[in-house]
Amino acid sequence: MKVGIRGRILLLAIGIGIPLALVGVLALRQMRSIGRLQLEDSVSQQSELAAIAFEHWVDAQRQPLITIAAVAADRKDYPFNNNLQYVVKTRPNWIDLRIVDKSGTTLLAQPPTPEPPTALVQYLLTESRAKNSWVLVSDRTGDESRPVFAIAVPITSGGAVIARIDGNAITNLFRDIQLPEGAVIGIFDSQGRRIYRKQTSKTSIDLGPNSSPLFSALGARRVAVVELESPYDQVWRVYGLARAGATGFVVSVGVPSATLFEPMRRQFNRYVFFSLLALVCAVLAAYFTQRSIVRPVHRLRDVAQALGYGDLKARAPVDTPREVGELGTAFNMMAEQIREREERLSELDRLKSDFVGSVSHELRTPLTTIKTLTHVLQRSRPSAEERNEYLETIASECDRQIDLVNNLLDLTRIESGAYKVEVERVDLDEILDACAGLERHAAEARRQALVTELSEQPVFALGNKSALRRAVSMLVENAIKYTPENGHIILGTTTRADESGLYIKDNGPGISQHDLPHIFERFYRGLRVQSGDTGDQPGIGLGLYLVRGLIEQLGGRVVVQSEVNVGSTFTIYLRKAPSPQAEERNEETENVEALAGR
Repeated sequence: MKVGIRGRILLLAIGIGIPLALVGVLALRQMRSIGRLQLEDSVSQQSELAAIAFEHWVDAQRQPLITIAAVAADRKDYPFNNNLQYVVKTRPNWIDLRIVDKSGTTLLAQPPTPEPPTALVQYLLTESRAKNSWVLVSDRTGDESRPVFAIAVPITSGGAVIARIDGNAITNLFRDIQLPEGAVIGIFDSQGRRIYRKQTSKTSIDLGPNSSPLFSALGARRVAVVELESPYDQVWRVYGLARAGATGFVVSVGVPSATLFEPMRRQFNRYVFFSLLALVCAVLAAYFTQRSIVRPVHRLRDVAQALGYGDLKARAPVDTPREVGELGTAFNMMAEQIREREERLSELDRLKSDFVGSVSHELRTPLTTIKTLTHVLQRSRPSAEERNEYLETIASECDRQIDLVNNLLDLTRIESGAYKVEVERVDLDEILDACAGLERHAAEARRQALVTELSEQPVFALGNKSALRRAVSMLVENAIKYTPENGHIILGTTTRADESGLYIKDNGPGISQHDLPHIFERFYRGLRVQSGDTGDQPGIGLGLYLVRGLIEQLGGRVVVQSEVNVGSTFTIYLRKAPSPQAEERNEETENVEALAGR
């Protein structure tokens, strides 16, 4: 299927727009990957910092217990009650502080509160003895919605120092951390239960016990980054997970994926919008561009079709873009040339028809005369005088046919380049005398005066006698033919600096300015002749064409001057030739110079 200009420009616009859009999408995808890595690094660092902060906080809570456990192991009579009371008062987030023996019985507590669950105490004692170190656990024996930390430091003599701390104390620890909207900080105990969660969202979050999948995502690693949906508020986040040293607790920092993807989404939407806008602009530009090209081309096509159907006046518009306008101008020039050629061909067809008619007339009339007179001579017995008159008429008509045939033959030879003449010195006065003698009888028959105006000295030129006689005779015959009765025809010679000429002048009807540029064209006959102003004169329009051809073969030229109702003058100019006397003098001078040179 062939695609036009419109389709190609549209495809070009789409072909440019789509790759740009794809490049933009790939660039955004790469930016997303880079942003994702940066976000993961950020949340990983934040989780590690939060874990370190939590670990330091736990150490700060554990130090008084270590001191009390050391004193309790060495001095049984130490006033622990006052000491415990002081420690609890200076730590408002502590719920209680107690010393228990190895069986789990409370030896001393401050402030006096109900006994913690036996299972919690036994677990703390068992874990501390197993680790031979302190233990941190979350206490879920009370209000499930209120997290409580329990720290136990073993006493070397047996038993342990146990403190229970309100989990809300950690809020002060993370108070100064600035988090984006929807971000969370969570703390999970060694069992994977969440005991703390700081959130920036205003949505209420269930803080009840829950085994978080984040804890299992960390596995045995110290630090990890994972993206998953929060089981608490169903928000997708990128979580950084870090273990808080020896506490066994895990701290998580979660940043909503939208923090990364929302700017990317907005940027992608902007890019898509501007890409679509650019594509629409490109398509519109392509549409108007192709319209500015295709419409003139379509108009040019319509004009070409009209011209092809024969409307020679059809022309293309040129008030179009430069290239199409130039094409329209070139088309109009071509159309004008075609019109001129068609007119010329029509004129040639007309001339051909006129030529055929004229030749037919030129042949038919003499042949009819010859045939008629021949029948008269055969069937009757004319007198000797009539017989001679008939024979002279037949001979004249035969000469007329011979001249016609010779003219046609000369026409063929001149146009084919086969007509060649030898140039020699000729006497123009002699040529005029000869032609005047031949044509004087025809002029007298029309009551015309045929006179010659010869110069006092002979005029010589480079030419050919035979060709010149034919040319002069044809010009004289034309003058006789178109000059009215009682007119006069003058034949004369003239000279210039380097040219010799002879002229034929008449006082006939003259030649119009319209016909004057065309009279030397073959088969051309002036409008005045065709309109019958001088009568229906015979001829086929070859005389002047042959005259010009003959003179040009001699290296000369023909000049015509004419005025309507005044007359015409035809002048033949040839290259001047020296007289015989001048040649003899030049030869004698050359001989003398040659002898002197010896």
